[in-house]
Amino acid sequence: MKAVAKILFAGSLVIVLSMVLGVSTGFAQEMTMKEYKAQLQEWADREMAAKTEIAKCDNEIASLNSQMADLDGQIASVWGDIYAALGVSESDVNDYRAQLDDMDQELSALGGLSPEDLFKRRKELDAMEEKLGGMKSSPIYALTEMRDRIAGLEGKIATLRASMPKGMYDEYTVNRGDYLWKISRNQYGEGIQWYRIYSYNRDQIGDNPDLIYSDRVLKIHRDNAPGEYMVGNGDNLAKIAGSMDVMGDPTKWRQLYEANKDVIGDDSSLIYPHTVLKIPGR
Repeated sequence: MKAVAKILFAGSLVIVLSMVLGVSTGFAQEMTMKEYKAQLQEWADREMAAKTEIAKCDNEIASLNSQMADLDGQIASVWGDIYAALGVSESDVNDYRAQLDDMDQELSALGGLSPEDLFKRRKELDAMEEKLGGMKSSPIYALTEMRDRIAGLEGKIATLRASMPKGMYDEYTVNRGDYLWKISRNQYGEGIQWYRIYSYNRDQIGDNPDLIYSDRVLKIHRDNAPGEYMVGNGDNLAKIAGSMDVMGDPTKWRQLYEANKDVIGDDSSLIYPHTVLKIPGR
């Protein structure tokens, strides 16, 4: 009987526990579903809030774009008034700016050359300076942007000029038995250019070109520096002075003569080919 009673008690206990666990599990499942739905609602609320903010931002962006478009229109109108006051068009200004851009690129390329190679292309710098001078006469030069840019380009040209050698020459040490004709023949391929060496070294050689001393270092002229001119066949002082590369005025021949009297001598009408002259004011 006791065994049967124990069995019945155990069975009853199992049934009770099963009922309790069933109720607990259902309650837990019911709470999980509620939490899930609450989480979904929270996400939906967040999405709605985000969409509202996005719409608000879109409206603000559209408003800012409209304001910027209005501002651009006002700026364009102001520039239109400025161009009209200068008597130019926007296309004219763009062309002017493009020319400055081109010169800037050319100067950058020249800046990559060696001083010697740059010296050989110095006329390009002369041409740029002349062009910039002409551009200054344009009403577009009144614009601050253009004034600043031209000043910058002129500064670059000045820097390049400062890096060039003052003259293009080699050095030659006089040997025993040398004379100017012989040196000229060896250096230039013809002795007749001896006066080129003499005039270029007048301060060392003195009044007598037939007298040069051993171990003296002479400068062998290779090309003209900015302040030099080498006399050619048929040249005279008025013709040389009138050259735009020299003084641009033939009536200034007297100034040219006085600056080179020690090389030319007392007769201003007699100048020899290959004489290297100094250009006054350079």
